[in-house]
Amino acid sequence: MTIRCLVAACVVVLSAVAGAYEKKVLWKSGDNGVKIYRIPALCTAPNGDLVAACDARTWNGGDLCVYQPINITVRRSTDGGKTWTAPANSWTWDWKENGSRWSGSDPSFVVDVVAKKIFLFYNVWEWEQVEANARAAGDEKGLRARRHGVYRFFVQESSNNGKSWSKPREISKDIAIEGWPCGAEEGKGGFIFITSGSGTQLKDGTLLHTLVHVGDGNALFGSPDHGKTWKPYGKPAKGGDECKVVELTNGDWMINSRCGGSKRLIHVSKDKGETWTSHHDTTLVDPGCNAQILRVGKALLFSNCNAGGRKNLYLRASIDDGKTWSEGLSIEPQGAAYSDITLLKDGKTVGCLYEGAGYATINFVTIPLADVKAQFK
Repeated sequence: MTIRCLVAACVVVLSAVAGAYEKKVLWKSGDNGVKIYRIPALCTAPNGDLVAACDARTWNGGDLCVYQPINITVRRSTDGGKTWTAPANSWTWDWKENGSRWSGSDPSFVVDVVAKKIFLFYNVWEWEQVEANARAAGDEKGLRARRHGVYRFFVQESSNNGKSWSKPREISKDIAIEGWPCGAEEGKGGFIFITSGSGTQLKDGTLLHTLVHVGDGNALFGSPDHGKTWKPYGKPAKGGDECKVVELTNGDWMINSRCGGSKRLIHVSKDKGETWTSHHDTTLVDPGCNAQILRVGKALLFSNCNAGGRKNLYLRASIDDGKTWSEGLSIEPQGAAYSDITLLKDGKTVGCLYEGAGYATINFVTIPLADVKAQFK
């Protein structure tokens, strides 16, 4: 039976569970001297613990290129999300007025179940260098303007399921995409960044993640050796914004990308990213918001706001590699934005970490996998 034939059954399921999942607030804006917490990332560690992360934006809600200290804050759960450790920075970047000032933003995880490691990626901005670039350009009034800076890419790793993290290692040059102006100032066409959320591990053990060049397209980078080295994979796919990559059942790679215009942009490659075919999926609403896609067995799960704006967060599923999608389960009917999802250790529960209304909270919920499977009966 196809998904399209299951709409009536899906509606019955939805009426029973819409908005019924109990949420737990992991971060609340204003707590711990932090103005706003944003940009969630969530993973299941190799031992089954949950690890959650987000931006601690100290002074305002602005992105990385807005002047302020930002660090990545992390919490862990050893009991499936019932209780969590206190927030702690994965690394505290140096910030001294009139001196060295660094910020790190947009966390994302890749879990290596073979090497039993978690890799935490994020983008970094160095304000001292931004100001030096501005002065060199004769822009004394624009010393804090984003156009004089460039995002740099760093990774930390944990070998103990997120309890502690290595010193940040820069991989900007390692993963630079041929043909993209990596390392160039944004005003010169270089607004390039690693997407927040989660990357993936392929069946052959390769670690794979996504890069975005705003206004240009999507690209992939990863590691063939469990994080010892990182490199680009294939060539860029034209078009798209924040995106996620997943391996299809036949071994093809699929990028699911934000692009606005109320529809998602899909890129598919049959040759490890060397060439891409692209189309818009009009069944997946895109209110200009970062989403997450996850493989669970033969199914794909997808979390995103199913509305014309940032609200009504849904979890949808596909059993045909994204050709068609279920109507979905309502996780948060009110305000919501970025989200990430993971399969819990029990193999029966999906965890979702997401931004709440007005970016006032970062919330965690669990959804029984049985609710997802019920849509296909």
